[in-house]
Amino acid sequence: MTAMISVRVEGPVGLDEPEELLRELGRETGLAWRLETAGQKGTLDGGLAVTMLEALVGGAAGAVVQMATQRAIDVWRGRRLDPPTVTVVFQPAQAPQPAQDPEPESQQRSGASDAPEGS
Repeated sequence: MTAMISVRVEGPVGLDEPEELLRELGRETGLAWRLETAGQKGTLDGGLAVTMLEALVGGAAGAVVQMATQRAIDVWRGRRLDPPTVTVVFQPAQAPQPAQDPEPESQQRSGASDAPEGS
């Protein structure tokens, strides 16, 4: 089963700060992260930027990855005078749902009338 972990950074960041966080997360967690930037590609003027970093987590490593992710974020934020807001969302894997018929076979309609024969 695969879960997804997302890190959202909101606020002014330098031009290379999202890549620094990406490297820090990869080093700390051992996962391949995907970087997505909305708004400005990094700001020098204090404008709003939103950066999303996402990784897929396999197996039962969820709690370990969450702790490693938080450690990486804390290190990254600790190097900034005015760190941006960072939100971490861990979406656990959904167990596959068995396929179910909408009605049991005995109740499925075949197009024949439910009236008794001879009526």
